[in-house]
Amino acid sequence: MSMNDAASDDEVASLPRRHNGPISRRLLAIARTVRSEEPSVGELFDRLESEGLGLTLLLLTIPALIPLPGPFGMVFGTFVALVALQILFGAERLWLPQTLRQRPVPQRLLRKIIRAGLDWAGYAERGLREDRLVWLTGRTARMVLALPLLLMAVTIILPIPMGNVMPALALIAASIGFMAGDGLAVLLSMLIAAAAVVWTAVLLYTGAAAADYAATLLARLAVELRTMLASVGVDLDFAAGVSTVFALAAGLTALAFWIQTIRHGRGRRASVDFALDPRERSRAIARRSRGPVAAASLATAAAAILIATRLMLTGWI
Repeated sequence: MSMNDAASDDEVASLPRRHNGPISRRLLAIARTVRSEEPSVGELFDRLESEGLGLTLLLLTIPALIPLPGPFGMVFGTFVALVALQILFGAERLWLPQTLRQRPVPQRLLRKIIRAGLDWAGYAERGLREDRLVWLTGRTARMVLALPLLLMAVTIILPIPMGNVMPALALIAASIGFMAGDGLAVLLSMLIAAAAVVWTAVLLYTGAAAADYAATLLARLAVELRTMLASVGVDLDFAAGVSTVFALAAGLTALAFWIQTIRHGRGRRASVDFALDPRERSRAIARRSRGPVAAASLATAAAAILIATRLMLTGWI
């Protein structure tokens, strides 16, 4: 199957919108021009040209939207920083290791990527225009603006609760602006970046006091819990062991529910009518996912509470 076939595949042809925006046109151009059975990753990014930098920035930033410190922010923030450095040094195309450039992309996966990209672009391009503040989308402007983007990536890496969201939004707006050639979107990203700097400073200032208060409160709760159990003759080691057993059970239950949610989610996406509007399709999938997600969330919360109880009983808190 050629890429021309992929572009005219029923999955792509059934899209409910006309795709005349800049991002959609680039995706459709790739679908029409790449002819090989399994094009390589490098070939696809070469077709994207400078838009490949914006697309990579977007794909790496979305997972970092999770508003909690942890591996997502550190891992994806690091990759975002590497892409921002390439933009800073004037790269016109995304540099990839040769081993990654040579990896083939299966036709089936490529069709799904193109379809998902067109689906998203049809929604995102409603407010985008190529003729606004074009001086903010040129090579020199991108090199200058890479500095605040690099700062946003570093902010995402920092383990600050609720500190990922605004920097990630700034990066997403910038990547969309670069891909669409819309300088107004890029300008909006810089305004969000400035607000993100202020927000991060506020979080750092208030975070220390909040952390100290939380630690003091937990320590008091731990002392009161141990005193209460000791007063009624409960062995603390035994209680800690019981908490450990229940925490393991709750954790395994949560893991099973999350795995089930992911598996059933794939089936639900496949069963939803693709002729629906993308927003309606997302709502239909979300409605079918509420039960398993709620059960998995409750089991996860129970495991966290039991782990905290064990730590309090053993004197770690």
